Amino acid sequence: VREPSDSAASAAEILERLGGRWALIGALAALRYRSNPRMTTDADLLADDVPGLADAFRDSGYDVDVHAEPGEPPHLLVVRGRGDQIDILLPVVEYQNTVLDRARDHVITVEDVILHKLIAWRPRDRNDIASILATQPILDEGYIESWAAQWEVSDRWRQARELT
Repeated sequence: VREPSDSAASAAEILERLGGRWALIGALAALRYRSNPRMTTDADLLADDVPGLADAFRDSGYDVDVHAEPGEPPHLLVVRGRGDQIDILLPVVEYQNTVLDRARDHVITVEDVILHKLIAWRPRDRNDIASILATQPILDEGYIESWAAQWEVSDRWRQARELT
């Protein structure tokens, strides 16, 4: 059985070869900042839509579904095969480009993990936020508050802070 980190490593190899910015998001990024680990079954990444991206994964033996709204550029590649489950978000809004600009060592920042989790707001996302906040990270709260307001999730940020 392949681990999500194996899937991430496979994706990273292809993304590095193509160039462009990319970073781990989702649970694998949250694991870098959480106080305790949690299970995940897939690798989520945010990556520039460089020429030949989908084909590079297909050429490496993967099935690739490209998701796009009618008349819009692709926003998601769902990559499956070789025991891997890889979802690659492609930047379509300003915030996603900001996230890629801020990423370090191919992992989004703790603030951006929190923002992604505030937007998704599933039970596991709330758990990720609580576990991250339990580590008492130094946060750029102004950054979080600004983007939380733009994404209309400021109430969720207040709620998450009250739980710690």
